[in-house]
Amino acid sequence: MSTITIQNLAQSRELDHKSMAAVRGGNSWLKGLGPVANVNIGISQNINQLQNVEVNALNNVGVIGAGFGPLKLEANPKQFASAVAVL
Repeated sequence: MSTITIQNLAQSRELDHKSMAAVRGGNSWLKGLGPVANVNIGISQNINQLQNVEVNALNNVGVIGAGFGPLKLEANPKQFASAVAVL
């Protein structure tokens, strides 16, 4: 957003439409130069996540026989990602 600063005007005074239309001046040395700054911002954010959770019980070796309680296997995999751009 462009801004303008008027230095020789009391801050307590408000300008009406007609007064604002009469405001002139500024950085005249920039006249004819065209755009002073070209700003291009390109943001590309990608998140690729893969998760493979394997729970091996007994690793194919051994037998769970009679009297052995229920086999309790717990796996609580978690995965987090965040893509943040601050300008």
